[in-house]
Amino acid sequence: EQRHIDLDSGRSCLALEREYWQTLEVLAYEDGWNNWREFFYMRVLPNKPEDISLASYVRKMVIMFLADEWRSKIARRNLYLLIYHLGNTDSSPPK
Repeated sequence: EQRHIDLDSGRSCLALEREYWQTLEVLAYEDGWNNWREFFYMRVLPNKPEDISLASYVRKMVIMFLADEWRSKIARRNLYLLIYHLGNTDSSPPK
């Protein structure tokens, strides 16, 4: 699936699998942006190195954003389990 984007070098077309576009839209919404374009221009594009294609870089960043979100959820769960364990030493924590 292709979408048009504006780069410093001019207008371009970015081709990604539909799942990546859907994920970009969800990440944008969860991060408080109005649409994927705002998220893309503010969070993805600014740090793109020159030695990687745009499509590869966007895929990499989507995976990194998802991994960060996953680690954050794991950390919150571990904190909950620690608090639960400290308050309930007689029984095992929920799974």
